[in-house]
Amino acid sequence: MEVARKDAAVAAPGLFHHWRDPDPHAIGASAVEFLHRLRGPTCIHLTGNDSSRLRVVATLLHGNEPGGLFALYELLRLGLRPAVDMLCFIPSVDAAKQEPGFVYRMLPHCKDLNRCFTTPWGDTEVDRVAGEMMELIDAARPECVVDVHNTSGSSPSFGISTVMAPQHAALISLFTQRMIVTDLRLGSLMERTRDDMPIITIECGGAEDRESTLLAGEGLTRYFTFENVLEASQSEMSLEYFHHPMRLELAPGSEIAYGEHSLLADGVTLLPSVENYNFGHVGADTLLGFVSGALAGNLRIRNGNGELPVAEYFQLVEGRLYPKRKLKLFMVTTNPEIARKDCMFYLTEA
Repeated sequence: MEVARKDAAVAAPGLFHHWRDPDPHAIGASAVEFLHRLRGPTCIHLTGNDSSRLRVVATLLHGNEPGGLFALYELLRLGLRPAVDMLCFIPSVDAAKQEPGFVYRMLPHCKDLNRCFTTPWGDTEVDRVAGEMMELIDAARPECVVDVHNTSGSSPSFGISTVMAPQHAALISLFTQRMIVTDLRLGSLMERTRDDMPIITIECGGAEDRESTLLAGEGLTRYFTFENVLEASQSEMSLEYFHHPMRLELAPGSEIAYGEHSLLADGVTLLPSVENYNFGHVGADTLLGFVSGALAGNLRIRNGNGELPVAEYFQLVEGRLYPKRKLKLFMVTTNPEIARKDCMFYLTEA
């Protein structure tokens, strides 16, 4: 793996630019200036106190989720020397730079990078970024990988893992006290987890929430400086666990809007206040929105085994959308683009 000379952001062969041990005075006066000094997908190499070990952090896989980038910038600005060597991946630089900044999840007409970490690799540039990123990670043989995101709406923090294992729980407990164990497979980075290389996702909260950046910063500081991040701790033992989440998605051909009354002749209108139910319970008396048309014609539910009957979980009463049973919601978004292309929210049975 070719790396750049010290304090120089130059490109190695491939799509990623490599920057070794950047001088704190060379990274810019703000996280935004730092971003604009990056010329594309970037891997920052940091020398730690123990160079026999290495960890990986990834952030900005989505261009509209800057919390991890802000936190990483602060650690670089302080010149913090990590406990072990670190590789810091910042891939969706071009999407994040699009004016007015941190608005685009991915560039228009491009694939979602965090849906491209499956083999065989695709042939688009986004697929090649994912493939090269995994090649660099595998070649470095890290002891663990943490992928830092913001939630699509205002939300408490949580971590996600595809396996229920002590190492994954220990990593998540560095950042948050909520752990979701999912069997959904979407092509995300965390699905590349292995016994010798645990990978987890951290959702540090909404991009507009100041607490999210603080949480990301505190968690990354622990991840950078703790000698051992894979052993169970007292905080790990107090994690709140959520298993087997489901996704509420739009059915093919359906549309989404947000408002206090039905806005579509055929489609789904969710209440803007639905975001307030992140990690809260909803029941049969909780109005979530409105559906014009048939329930199954507009909505679908998926879990790790495939599609489920939506009528088992939701019901229509004169066009009003209600849960059919007590549910817990999370990753609720009021961004119609994300709701349309990804999902409206995740849910578990309470």
